[in-house]
Amino acid sequence: MDEQTVALGALIAFAAAFTQSITGFGFALVYAPLLAVAWEVKPAVATTAVLSLVVNTLVLAQVRGHVTTHRLPGLFAGFLAGVVPGLLVLEYVSGDTLEIIVGAVVLVATVLLYLQPQIDASEDTLPIRMLAGAASGASAASTGIGGPPVVLYMIGRELDMQRFRATLQAYFLPSSIVTLALFAAVGRIDGDVLTLSAASVPMMVAGVLLGAWTRPRISPELFRRLVMALLVAMSALLIAFTVFGIG
Repeated sequence: MDEQTVALGALIAFAAAFTQSITGFGFALVYAPLLAVAWEVKPAVATTAVLSLVVNTLVLAQVRGHVTTHRLPGLFAGFLAGVVPGLLVLEYVSGDTLEIIVGAVVLVATVLLYLQPQIDASEDTLPIRMLAGAASGASAASTGIGGPPVVLYMIGRELDMQRFRATLQAYFLPSSIVTLALFAAVGRIDGDVLTLSAASVPMMVAGVLLGAWTRPRISPELFRRLVMALLVAMSALLIAFTVFGIG
């Protein structure tokens, strides 16, 4: 891995951590497609898993007093059911195909998060939580991006932004530990992944702290729209680069 890739990866980690600190989600959505463009998609997915654990720990430490715990067991049970099939996709699908999958997941997730479709909030059953968790687990293990299914589940059910953000972090943290353990077990956490991860941690800490300072000073809706626009552009570029063999 060259120094330019390390520097670019650390800068992307700063932007992704800043996003998650403000919104409660979005680190992997921002980080995975951008790093896949700058590097290779499979190590990018593995690095996303490592750094997701770091950023989720940092953000949860800030908001831990606002967690809504009763939703978590069902979500995490579903995650455990979905994560192994997702890992098989990562292992056996080619790099080019996986880049298209990552781009498509980011594009679809961004549109859905922007539109914020809601299942009837009164229908908050264990099977719905498990379904959201399973979709999250499969997506996290295959693309590094496990947040959108759970974010979509939470919309309309957790109206307080502090509890919304905190409950997401409380779900993401153990999910990140499981994903990372599985990646390590199949040999995806190699020296390059660890080098880039270590170089990115200081930038992530800076991004989280800046996000915490910025959060009460900006319009969350305006920031969300800007991030969504960036994600659409990046996912479209990733798909185009792969299809047309650019880069």
